[in-house]
Amino acid sequence: MKRALHFFEQTIKKNRLSHLYLISGPKGSGKEQLVDLVSYMILNQNKPENNHMKIQIKQRTMSNMMVIEPEGLTLKKEQIINLQTEFSKTALVKGPRIYVITHVEKMNQSAANSLLKFMEDPISKEVYGFLLTDNIDNMIPTIISRSQVIHLTEINEDALKTELMQLGVLENAATLAPYLTKDIDQAVELSKDPNFIGMLDFIEQIAKNWGNRNISYPIFFSKLAGIVLQDREIFKNFLELLLLYHVDLIHYRANQPIIYAYLKEFIQIQSDQMKVNEINELIEAIQETIKKQTYYINTELALDELSYILEKKR
Repeated sequence: MKRALHFFEQTIKKNRLSHLYLISGPKGSGKEQLVDLVSYMILNQNKPENNHMKIQIKQRTMSNMMVIEPEGLTLKKEQIINLQTEFSKTALVKGPRIYVITHVEKMNQSAANSLLKFMEDPISKEVYGFLLTDNIDNMIPTIISRSQVIHLTEINEDALKTELMQLGVLENAATLAPYLTKDIDQAVELSKDPNFIGMLDFIEQIAKNWGNRNISYPIFFSKLAGIVLQDREIFKNFLELLLLYHVDLIHYRANQPIIYAYLKEFIQIQSDQMKVNEINELIEAIQETIKKQTYYINTELALDELSYILEKKR
């Protein structure tokens, strides 16, 4: 996204901004974040810093900005007509106006025809459009041909971890949030979520108590189960992160980079105590528990069963 942002900074500085951009990239590539930043640069160009405007853009309350999202499964003709109607009115605030259409691949043909008409007969030279898509291959070709296309790639976990730590997120949350979401704003919110923090603490306690024979895993799990059994999605996230930890045991043995670097001393102890086939059996058990969740198996029983499997391998 940084490369695309630099492109827009230079384009705006040189006054070469096109009137329609198609921003394509997988979920989590930062399309919405990019549009928010570029919209601010356009609307606040050559003016003092305006934090209130940034908040308005983020909350979609900016009067000179209109965001359209699919209604149900499709973007409808009526939504595009409403856009035309709104932009034909005199703006409450002078200056550029921006429209953003998300998931534009979900636009039906009649909506696309209305958009093309709107694009071909612009109301003002100061109107800028941003079309966002997760899948450009499903887009109507005529829309692509009329747009300047910007491709974004999905941000990787290490890059997102670095960005989160720069924002003050603690290492454990910054390390693992990117494995549950690639959206920077969602990752920041996740890092503040008590359920997520409790989940990370649970996994850390599993790691730290691996060699403590005074603690029974089934009893230990039952005491902390409430943290991860509140919701099936939370439970699934817990299993995914627990799986990553056990995969790290293999990676450590193979001298490969590990994800849970902040728990390296415990990974070293457990990995050295176990045979590779035993670690693989644990990995398979966790994977099987994840698979069972697609069939809505009782989460409490699933966690209890997993605790006994882990206990046998200690």
